[in-house]
Amino acid sequence: MKLSTAIARAARSMREEARLHLVAISSLTIAFLGLGLTLLVSVNLDRIADAWADSARISVFLRDGASRTDVEQLRMALEGLPEVASVEHVSASAAREAFLAAGPSEGDALASIPADAFPASLEIALAPGVTSERSAAIGARVAEFAAVDEVETYQSWFAELDLVLGAGRGFVLVLGLLVLLAVFFVVGNTIRLAVAGRRQEIEVMKLCGADDGFVRGPFLVEGAVQGFAAAFLAVLLLTAGFVAIRAELDGTLGALAGIRTAFLSPPLSLALLAAGTLAGVAGSALSLRRYLVV
Repeated sequence: MKLSTAIARAARSMREEARLHLVAISSLTIAFLGLGLTLLVSVNLDRIADAWADSARISVFLRDGASRTDVEQLRMALEGLPEVASVEHVSASAAREAFLAAGPSEGDALASIPADAFPASLEIALAPGVTSERSAAIGARVAEFAAVDEVETYQSWFAELDLVLGAGRGFVLVLGLLVLLAVFFVVGNTIRLAVAGRRQEIEVMKLCGADDGFVRGPFLVEGAVQGFAAAFLAVLLLTAGFVAIRAELDGTLGALAGIRTAFLSPPLSLALLAAGTLAGVAGSALSLRRYLVV
């Protein structure tokens, strides 16, 4: 059977049973919208992780009363390491000013905090590609210097971030499987109802010599249309929502992570559309295999 014939017959059937197919597409759109939103969150979490990994740093807090000579020697030793991109000395007063600048504008109580309450530090920016193990090793070596009070490598924080990202990826996988199952069941039930409504038509076609492919073709097209339409509407709604709130999202992520939000990449959006289409075809085929005896 020609594809054009199957499409024409499917279009006629979908017009005749428009309400049934609209209900199915609406239900699937909600499912794909949830999957797309989860993918969007996962994509931006990965961007945050990459941005922070590229800007990996170590904070070396200096002891009170550390001599200028000891601090300069430590700084020179750090700058000589190939893993270190830059070293910045932050005085106690500069740390206080940075803290007040990041705090609330009406913080009169915070403004009374003396500079002595803030430790001076050396802020070490690591070169791209430095592993967490090497960062920890550098921190351990630096902690042995007499001028050093404490070293923060932020490894525990990055470990927690990795756990969050791993959990997020697992959640996306589970949600994707649930969405595919929803497509199978919704499309399958829709096609089953359509088969029941066209039972006499199918019997007439079989009596006239129609083969199995001729009978099944339009139903497969209907399943593909349902899956594609639901995924397309979900991407469209997700795009509209993203554009509407992107300014607020950029402001928040820019302040917290120094990045701008990103939408689903074109390949990922196309993969979502393809998954919807293929899942619709598969759901229709499974339903036909179970409920259509031809």
